[in-house]
Amino acid sequence: MNSPEADYDARRSPVGWPGVLLALLASHLAGDFLMQTEWQAMNKTGGLREPRSRTALLRHVAFYTAAFAPALVWIGRRTTARRACVVAGVIAVPHMLVDDGRLVELWLREVKRAQHPPAALAVAVDQSFHVISLLGAALVAVG
Repeated sequence: MNSPEADYDARRSPVGWPGVLLALLASHLAGDFLMQTEWQAMNKTGGLREPRSRTALLRHVAFYTAAFAPALVWIGRRTTARRACVVAGVIAVPHMLVDDGRLVELWLREVKRAQHPPAALAVAVDQSFHVISLLGAALVAVG
């Protein structure tokens, strides 16, 4: 007679959005703070417009997305590899758009009405956009 533990398949157990969000947030911290070089941080702004900044932005996004590899493998094992690839895109593309800086500048100017925002406010807006994007990715992951 099989025990309940014997019938449990961790690879196909349901994955809930809170657990996925926690894994994505931990990956975000690793990718955005631990793996980002000073050169990337100082030069990525405007990366969708300027060649030098584009190199910094694309390198940052590549290293950032790589930090999600364990979470994406976990998602893929519990759902499908295709879904994990879609989640990777939902992580990488918004991160690139936010880190280009134009969206954050627009938000600070038009929504926050901050003519000369302190750096901490810009970081808070940047990180808020990232967390909201990761919530979207978590919801995509669980389908």
